[in-house]
Amino acid sequence: MVYVVVIGILVLAAYMGARSGVIQRFLGMYPWVPKLLVMGYVVFAGCVVFPISSEPFPLDFQKGYLLVCSYGVIALAWAGVWGPGRGRLVYGAVFGLTAAGMGCRYLLEYGEVSNVYNFTPFNVVCYLAVVPTGTLIAYCWIVRKLRRR
Repeated sequence: MVYVVVIGILVLAAYMGARSGVIQRFLGMYPWVPKLLVMGYVVFAGCVVFPISSEPFPLDFQKGYLLVCSYGVIALAWAGVWGPGRGRLVYGAVFGLTAAGMGCRYLLEYGEVSNVYNFTPFNVVCYLAVVPTGTLIAYCWIVRKLRRR
């Protein structure tokens, strides 16, 4: 119940801040804040969403949906922050920040048996190949749709 109240207060504060123009003025004064927030979210997603599949936890609909939604939102955020024509930058940022998130996950679970089946060479290479490429594809699609408007 407390969680619902806290989320409600945060949503109300965001609504009131956006309506009064406080958030727009803040972002005008500090244009680096959205980039920093997106970068932090990419590291968080790299930590939490990894691996795509492992022996005890195979890929299912929930995990696939979480993966697509998380990195789809990241692609949308990069399109909003950087705009069109930054595909290489998006790929490099997602690759590096996802690898940093995976490193955080490894250190977080250091010494646990879960690292044995999560951090196999196949899982690491597959994740670092699929996620940045998929995010880049989503970014290019979003930018193309935004240009048409």
